[in-house]
Amino acid sequence: MARKTSRRSVRGRARKTSKQSTGSGLPRSAVLYARVSSREQEREGFSIPAQRKLLQEYASRNGFAIVQEFVDVETAKQTGRLEFGKMVAHLKRKAPRPPVVLVEKTDRIYRNLKDWVTLDEMANLEIHLVKEGAVISDGSKSSEKFVHGIKVLVAKNYVDNLSEEVQKGMRHKAEEGHWPSSAPLGYLNRREGGKSYIVEDPERSPVIRKLFELYDTGDYSVNRLAEYASQAGLRGKRGAILRPNTIHQIIRNPIYAGEFYWSGVLYRSVDPKLVSRKLYDRVQARLDGHPYTRASDHDFPFRGLLTCGHCGAAITGEIHKGKYIYYRCAPRCTKEPFVRQEKLIEQFAEVVKRLKMTQRLVDKVVPTLKESFKDIQAETQERMADARSRYDRIGNLIDGAYEDKLEGRIDDEFFNRKRAEWDRQRVEIQGELDRLATINGKTMDMAFQVFELANSAYSLFIQRNPHEQRELLDIVLSNCTLKRGVITPTFRKPFDILAELAACDGGKGGDGGGNAEINPLWSGREDLNLRLLAPEASALPGCATPRTGAGK
Repeated sequence: MARKTSRRSVRGRARKTSKQSTGSGLPRSAVLYARVSSREQEREGFSIPAQRKLLQEYASRNGFAIVQEFVDVETAKQTGRLEFGKMVAHLKRKAPRPPVVLVEKTDRIYRNLKDWVTLDEMANLEIHLVKEGAVISDGSKSSEKFVHGIKVLVAKNYVDNLSEEVQKGMRHKAEEGHWPSSAPLGYLNRREGGKSYIVEDPERSPVIRKLFELYDTGDYSVNRLAEYASQAGLRGKRGAILRPNTIHQIIRNPIYAGEFYWSGVLYRSVDPKLVSRKLYDRVQARLDGHPYTRASDHDFPFRGLLTCGHCGAAITGEIHKGKYIYYRCAPRCTKEPFVRQEKLIEQFAEVVKRLKMTQRLVDKVVPTLKESFKDIQAETQERMADARSRYDRIGNLIDGAYEDKLEGRIDDEFFNRKRAEWDRQRVEIQGELDRLATINGKTMDMAFQVFELANSAYSLFIQRNPHEQRELLDIVLSNCTLKRGVITPTFRKPFDILAELAACDGGKGGDGGGNAEINPLWSGREDLNLRLLAPEASALPGCATPRTGAGK
């Protein structure tokens, strides 16, 4: 079992890194990052000041010199937070020796996976998670990174749960016939009376309509339509010239004819139409007759999974002699030979075999997972206590306002208006409590399911047909290349961690063992294609395997 890092050792390491940062003995520079998850938290006036005070005291205690502070007051479900982006730009300017990042805890800096990837790809970066007593850097032990990865997964899981309510609202809007997101080209977003909808863009909609009419004549290709759009001054919303692929997407989009897809479901639109249904159908028929848009007669299971290691193009499939499937570079790169599908399957089997772990490694990782679960529980309980406190405070406000109404200090209209607002807030807080209550079990179950799947991936793979094998490969692999007939795989996170741990432990795979029936993450059906992510670990404690860049 990996030894848990004490806060005293973390403080000692913080002081050591601050003194070793320069050759002259000067303290190492640091940036402070603080964030609250909603503007309501900021108005309460306690979260940001408390974070700044904690981080400033930590810097003073450990000899860091804070050179800049970054504070965000917004949710992080959408990437691109203003201050976070400024901090990343500041860190990149200081490469190859960026300042230390001081932050309260994991969920203050990571609330989506892109945030983690952005910082993880920066070399020589140290992140001090002050409240958790942890320092994450290139030199951290794999056990520390593993626990940190679990916490990143929790942060993502938490945001995903919070986003469910937003998705419900957007789905309800789609069911009412209104486009629920940013307006497509040719439309504008409009908001009135607390409701948002789309209207025609008076400048762009006539050109969009003309694109359909010109293609319907049969005299214009998609490339010629792109030239016409450029001459007519049609640009994207950010001023970019529209390429042929964008024009193709426009004349394929059914929203211009009164229908739209949302989450895979087709809805009838009540928003303005730009073209008639008959015109749209004629355009689609003409597009479907084009050889480059005609559906393929064959479904090659491994198409789209590999790229050419020489030119970077996609690897596609071909049928030879009516029954043999070969894969080749799509532009017919002369450096890459044809490869039989059976040869690819053999290589992919050896790839997933790397995930098989020895019993000694299993005995190390499982206790680490269980130990990290205790931290997850404590974090969740802290959030639930804060939510209950806010819920009770609103209840006290309602009781006090009711007494004021009885005493005649406020009128009925004011009371009813405030009561409606408070009731709405309590419903939101109750939803937050319900979602938090599900995080503990879901997160831990997911971690063990990933671990289970990795350990039996090989036996599952060799038992399945090629299309089911592709589904498993989509779960564990990404960005694979084929060069001189040899596959170079890139594991998805967190499978890259498990593969490195297994390799460092001296494991060489095996027959995979295991039982396919106990792996709920993959059952060979088409609807399962998970994308679980977690930070990269270099090796087991004591193993000197360098960072390989897997998963980048």
